[in-house]
Amino acid sequence: MADRAIRFMVISRFEKACKDNGYPKPNLNKNKEQWAADALLESYRLDEIQSAMEYYFKISSRPTWGRFANNVGELLDSMDAQRKDDEFRKEMREKGKAWLT
Repeated sequence: MADRAIRFMVISRFEKACKDNGYPKPNLNKNKEQWAADALLESYRLDEIQSAMEYYFKISSRPTWGRFANNVGELLDSMDAQRKDDEFRKEMREKGKAWLT
């Protein structure tokens, strides 16, 4: 079980990210949602959760805590697939340039 302060920090970061991205502050019962944050912290590292949160706010038109907490694994998989695709495209551009010259 993660430390209570860390669980509340994850929720507070989500609320701050909402505010920073121009969304209204979510109406969360932190005492209830701390268990979702605990599940996240048991499954993922704090830096992974933060990266997934940043990515979530880039791609979501209506971010909610529930959707974020339930889909962190999918977000991390999507980020990894995007990174691999970017690397592949960069490699193909370099090969194309080499082939043309």
